[in-house]
Amino acid sequence: MKKKLVVFASVCLMILPLLSLYAAGRQAQGQAAASAKPQISITILDRSQVPAAEGTYEDNRWTRWINENAPVNVKWVPIVRFESVQRTNALFAADTAPDLVVEYNKPWMDNFYPQGVIQPLDDIINNQSVEYKAYLQKHPELLPYMTEDDGKIYGVSSARAFNSVINWGAYIRKDWCDKFGMKIPTTTAEILEFCRRVRDEDPDGNGRKDTYGFSWHAAGLGILQLQFGNHAINSLKIENGKAVDWTTTQGYRDYLTFVSLLYREGYIDPEFITDKPQYQRALQQLVTGKVGIFLWNYWMGENYWREFKNNVPSGEYVALEPWTTSQGRYGYFTEPPSYYMACMNAASKNGGDIMKFCDWLISKGWFTLVYGTEGRHYRLVNNIPQTIDPDLNKVEKVYTPDYAFLRDDAAIMTPDWLPVMAAQDALSQEYVRYQINAVNKILAFPFRRDTPYAPTSETLVRFGNETRDQIESIETNIIMGNISLDDGLKQLNDYKNSFGWQNIIAERDTWYQKNKGLWK
Repeated sequence: MKKKLVVFASVCLMILPLLSLYAAGRQAQGQAAASAKPQISITILDRSQVPAAEGTYEDNRWTRWINENAPVNVKWVPIVRFESVQRTNALFAADTAPDLVVEYNKPWMDNFYPQGVIQPLDDIINNQSVEYKAYLQKHPELLPYMTEDDGKIYGVSSARAFNSVINWGAYIRKDWCDKFGMKIPTTTAEILEFCRRVRDEDPDGNGRKDTYGFSWHAAGLGILQLQFGNHAINSLKIENGKAVDWTTTQGYRDYLTFVSLLYREGYIDPEFITDKPQYQRALQQLVTGKVGIFLWNYWMGENYWREFKNNVPSGEYVALEPWTTSQGRYGYFTEPPSYYMACMNAASKNGGDIMKFCDWLISKGWFTLVYGTEGRHYRLVNNIPQTIDPDLNKVEKVYTPDYAFLRDDAAIMTPDWLPVMAAQDALSQEYVRYQINAVNKILAFPFRRDTPYAPTSETLVRFGNETRDQIESIETNIIMGNISLDDGLKQLNDYKNSFGWQNIIAERDTWYQKNKGLWK
């Protein structure tokens, strides 16, 4: 018996190295297969949301999952979210732009088309795509947003679900309104009265004057402009059948007067001017309960909302409807049908590989990137992905959606999803009620869209790029009171006229008159 055991052990010792060699061979084959896959490069919006434990935007659990499951390997190139146009332009100028550059909507594409740095995609889609080609046949409404003036497609996009069509919004501390004995403001006068009381009456009860009536993230000034009639795209308005620029109207004067008053009276943090591009100071004020009205996206972001509730359990933000100003009442900005926009570098020779990735993303990959892994990040309840652990998702999934720049959630998602999709704890369901309240209030005041998108040309793009910083500087000096409104507006007009401002207005109107028959 002992001899048999010795023989068996000897055989095992002989087999183990063979098994190790077999396993090593299989691993090597897997690595070789992975390395054999073609590689493409794509920009990813850097929102500073990847926890250190997860890695970086270039290398994390999801980039690795993509490369394990997609038909290509992807090298991701982070671009700071609120500097995306400038940073991507710099990459093109240096001939270092990746195969695909990704952001949102047609204005993104319009910035690059006149420069000749992106290429048409019609032949690539028609000849080398299966899934995305079929997707476009189901969504022809996307084509005008993917097409440039030469009639060719220059970007790939997908349809927005209902909760991403609604974008900008505002929220107000209802508990502070209750404390002041006020109703939710609906006019400029009521807004200013609320701000005064936030400044003067120590609503957070800490004995210091450290609360502000207003604060905002990147869209904040744009949201204020909406309230004073800048309802259109790139300030392009249609009045009496002609294209005019909002900055030539009384509404623009009233907007600058309003923001100047907020600054002068201490209703906003005087440091808001330098709090860019990440708006960390404003976000800190939001989550620590120092702000009466916050302007951003309508949903606030569940992570920020939760942090606010952890810091101020009795605090209550509710959606603030658009208020009536000297220019009337306008809806908050809502998005056009197309979602992300991905444009292909004119220098890229990887069109076929890019379409393989787009086909995989629109048919398979997007769902996991948006919702996570079943059993870990969500469970299916009536075919709706329900969050299991919001704290886990805050670490492992908060940064993932931008990788899914093509997705098909518009076909399946409805408002009924919201309470089911959220985690079932009391705090998560409270957040859902806040979301539904915001959706209803925003949809009650439709956004006025005079044109589906704004015109583009080399002249218009150059004017915007070359004058943006100086125009913002003059506006800031008006807001801070360094120059009077009249002197500031004269400086603005003189400066814009030096760049051919009247030609810009004429070009916009010519574009409108030529294309207005295409829109219903």
